[in-house]
Amino acid sequence: MSSRFLRKLKISLLRASKLRLGTFVVRKVNKRKEVYNLHYPNDLQDLRRKLLPGDVLLVEGDYGVSDWIKVYSSHTWSHCALFVGDQSRAISTTPQEFVEDHPSLVEAIMGRGVILGSLSKYEGCNLRICRPRNLTRVQREAVIRWALGKVCVSYDLENVLQFMSLPFEEQVPPTHDIGELASGKFTCSSLLAAAFGQVGLDVLHYYDRIAKKIVPYHHSQIQPKDFDLSPNFDIIKVQPAAYRKPGGLLNALLNRQKTA
Repeated sequence: MSSRFLRKLKISLLRASKLRLGTFVVRKVNKRKEVYNLHYPNDLQDLRRKLLPGDVLLVEGDYGVSDWIKVYSSHTWSHCALFVGDQSRAISTTPQEFVEDHPSLVEAIMGRGVILGSLSKYEGCNLRICRPRNLTRVQREAVIRWALGKVCVSYDLENVLQFMSLPFEEQVPPTHDIGELASGKFTCSSLLAAAFGQVGLDVLHYYDRIAKKIVPYHHSQIQPKDFDLSPNFDIIKVQPAAYRKPGGLLNALLNRQKTA
């Protein structure tokens, strides 16, 4: 067989596999996992006090598709959202299918698109706050304003499918666009990467050994884990309020065992 024929066969098989995978992923979107390992219960009031507008919230999701994302990204975090503060005033001007109760997040959700999301739905998930470094209040506001302007746009499912198929394809340079970002579609992480890119804040870089310089990853290749790894974001540890009291951790664990 000629190399040209083998190349065409490989591309054809990958496309067919991607279509089947896409159908499977979409079916898994709304299916919650039966067992979820929550490390510590969250205190939403304490979390709201800690969060600042412009912070990134990392989520270890509790849906079946989250496990797939964790596998291909080789990391804990399967989702990320931008905390934008209370957006109750935006409800009247935004189609209701893109607004949740008491919205304070801008996030791209598979199967829904970019929405104004509620923090409370993540109360039962493992969470982490990533805070952008060295941004002024004006820059934070610019990031939030840009992200709010993307509410109602479509989710970039092609990006997810390409990430899942990357191990079987030729290496894609980190500076290349993947998915449909150029068409105005976003994943949760490409949305936030592009938002911070509006003020010149790159999420993650790689070292180009040939050019001998540090180069930023394309926004479409940023994943939720990259905010955790980025030197441009600080990790804010949030400990539930009950655990900060004397004996709080022990009492909390004992109470959980009593109610189990």
